[in-house]
Amino acid sequence: MTQRSTSTATSDEASRVLDGGFRLVVVLAAVFGVLVVASGLWGRPSSAGTAATASPSPSLAASSATPGSSADVTALLARGAVAAPPIELTDQDDRPFSLASLRGSPAFVFFGYTHCPDVCPATVGTIGKAMAASDLGARAVFVTVDPQRDTATWLKEYVTYLPAGFVALTGTEDRIRATADAWGVRYARVETGVANGYSMAHTADVYLVDAAGSLRATFPFGTEADTMAAVLRTVVAESPSGVPPTATTALAPTPAPSVGAPTASAPDAIGSSAVGLDVTVSSTSIWSGPASPVILSLSIAGVPVDDPGLHPSVQLLPATGEPTGSAVEAVPVRPPGVPKVSYVANVTIPQPGPWRLSVTAPVGSRQAAGTVDVVALDPGSTASIGAAAPTAHTPTLTDVGGLAKAITTDPAPDLRLSQRSTTDALADHQPFVLVIDSTKFRVSPACGRAIIMARYMLDRWPQAGFIHLEPYHYSVITDTPVLDGTLADPTLTDPAAAWGIGGDPWGPRSMPWVFVIDGSGVVRAKYQGVMGSDDVDVMMSLIEQGG
Repeated sequence: MTQRSTSTATSDEASRVLDGGFRLVVVLAAVFGVLVVASGLWGRPSSAGTAATASPSPSLAASSATPGSSADVTALLARGAVAAPPIELTDQDDRPFSLASLRGSPAFVFFGYTHCPDVCPATVGTIGKAMAASDLGARAVFVTVDPQRDTATWLKEYVTYLPAGFVALTGTEDRIRATADAWGVRYARVETGVANGYSMAHTADVYLVDAAGSLRATFPFGTEADTMAAVLRTVVAESPSGVPPTATTALAPTPAPSVGAPTASAPDAIGSSAVGLDVTVSSTSIWSGPASPVILSLSIAGVPVDDPGLHPSVQLLPATGEPTGSAVEAVPVRPPGVPKVSYVANVTIPQPGPWRLSVTAPVGSRQAAGTVDVVALDPGSTASIGAAAPTAHTPTLTDVGGLAKAITTDPAPDLRLSQRSTTDALADHQPFVLVIDSTKFRVSPACGRAIIMARYMLDRWPQAGFIHLEPYHYSVITDTPVLDGTLADPTLTDPAAAWGIGGDPWGPRSMPWVFVIDGSGVVRAKYQGVMGSDDVDVMMSLIEQGG
């Protein structure tokens, strides 16, 4: 995800911050973990915070597992031992770190960020308890998805609050992105409107690597420590000690659906007739089926290409093979107040899976060219991009007599998100963004709330409609939202079902979903799970400029 430019703190600046706000953050994180352990939440899923894997994975059986002590250990294990993706980053002591250095010991690997208010501290506590319960010498590797704030100096302080056996890693944005892509981890920046107070949405799974370096299991967020410990014991009993796996290609637990690493070679020297173009995909969801918008960022020799008059050509290719379909022209988009130009191409991808985009653009008298790999998702039954938006009425405050708790589980809701229905916006031919998510009944494997993103974007786009829809049936009992049924099998509300999110392959627990609709009532984009504010920002800008 291309992020808005914010200056990175120097070591001295970081040290000053560590004396104040950051120390409070890590102390609260440590206290959170202790409180959760003490309260017994490790022994049972919370109705407010249990997560499940969003979609089936072609490579790991863990996707279908339900977190909890009753989870079948075999269901969490990978189908066969394959080499874990490499990790070559920098540790909290500012020294090079390689995952291969842990050969001989099993290791838990997870991605997150130190400013995370809930999911990451809970994950730290769970892993720490699993390591202690199993007493098998396991290690834990924390990889930040927020290298801008999580410098080595920052992480050195952070690890002092973590259980023994943890190592924290950072690196350049490119290295972090490439590492996350290799592990199938999605992440994106979410602006909050507060200076340097952005949050990060990210995949919240935990991965288990055995002593031989094989990726052996994936744990959805909410998996209990006892279950993790049981899987670890099974893996240790089955695994050779420190013998490298024979497979050289690891299977990612949940393929990153859009954020591709550029595959273009380095640009040729000045004066050459060809120019290498580095291509990065900024969209956090790319779909197969009808033409889906793909947001691209371009650079040459590390210098961003920010030409609002440039219309790059984008050709779809199989991972290997001849071009598929015709090339399409990307539209330049520069959101208000953002110096960077993005390029949006509507690409028709015939089926889910890995693909490649070949991008060409004229640079002066020469042609620049590069490629980028993407993974297209199966849209299932969700509202189709390019089709008319469903006309189901989403409830408003007026519909429930002003009782906010009847239509949102957010304890401090922004009531502007509940003033109008999607039917109102469609009737008024007003562009709108529908956010389907729940604050209390969180079942997503993604850390980060789409509602937070909606609040920020609502202020940026006051002329558009931002509408929040709770996805699940619940009752308000003594002033508390209580889910009808269980998180293992929640019942969708009629409006949520009308948007098609409960069907295969996603199911009713695959939250959050965000749909972007233009003034003519056509679905222009949709995002699932991890998403960033840039996704919506660029698409709203595109609609505003008539693209």
